[in-house]
Amino acid sequence: MLQSEEYFDMLDSWNLDDLVDHITNTHHAYLKANYPLILKLIDKLDFTTQSDVIREIKVLFTQFTDDLAIHLVKEEEVLFPYFKKLAESKSAGSKIEPATFGTLSRPIEMMEEDHDDSHDIMDRIKELTNNFTAPQDAEPSIHFLYFKLKEFDADLETHHELENKLLFTKASILEKELEIN
Repeated sequence: MLQSEEYFDMLDSWNLDDLVDHITNTHHAYLKANYPLILKLIDKLDFTTQSDVIREIKVLFTQFTDDLAIHLVKEEEVLFPYFKKLAESKSAGSKIEPATFGTLSRPIEMMEEDHDDSHDIMDRIKELTNNFTAPQDAEPSIHFLYFKLKEFDADLETHHELENKLLFTKASILEKELEIN
């Protein structure tokens, strides 16, 4: 696995549409594949253990995934297609019409706020789970849940950093270059 800095340096050299595809096919695909599994694990443990910690994790993670589903739709059906249009416009040397939402500044601000909110929820889950460290005597299902939560959180951190620092910046710069008002 590439170190984080190397990973970001490599992706920083990519054009906008390739970066959109990478985030969608790697990070969004990971989230969509793993959050249902984590929810099933939580449900099973909530039923079998009757633990207050598991119950609170269930409430938090359910809220997180409900928000995540909406967030991913906004990105994949509104923002990312616009990013691809920007990239196509630059390649073709053509103009595009401004997006129905105006410029990117407000939608990007909203996406970054969503990212912050999701990190707040995951930080609370980290607190509840002692930084995703199950007690030594915990049943294997709890160890597995904490492992999956830790893995999920790590991917989420990388994913959001890619979007906040690379993707949104590249899209904003390109929008300004193309003089879209």
